[in-house]
Amino acid sequence: KVTRGYIKIDFSPAWELNEKVIDFILFSDKPSQREQKPKEERFKLSYRYQVHGTAFFQGRKVAELTDVGFNNVDEVIEKLVSLLPDDIPPRSMVLFKIENHDKKQTAVYERTKGKGF
Repeated sequence: KVTRGYIKIDFSPAWELNEKVIDFILFSDKPSQREQKPKEERFKLSYRYQVHGTAFFQGRKVAELTDVGFNNVDEVIEKLVSLLPDDIPPRSMVLFKIENHDKKQTAVYERTKGKGF
């Protein structure tokens, strides 16, 4: 013989959380995080900084380097272009992700083969 049972799920913690969220949204005078402008930090390089550069084509990593001695972003991209494989067709978009390990900054650049490099 099989006995069937019924379990009543207690949703009261979720209801309490929903009340807190609604109170915060509707009855709070704190400024929204979305309204605050993120501070714009310029991505600068110096020959002293350790730079990690990665090139992506169609979502896969095709070239990578970590080195010091680059004065600007174009020098890093130029070095990464020399490491790219030859099978990338002309007018293709390549993404270059450049990380400054010393300042913990990251920037992403797009270049088109044939125009940008």
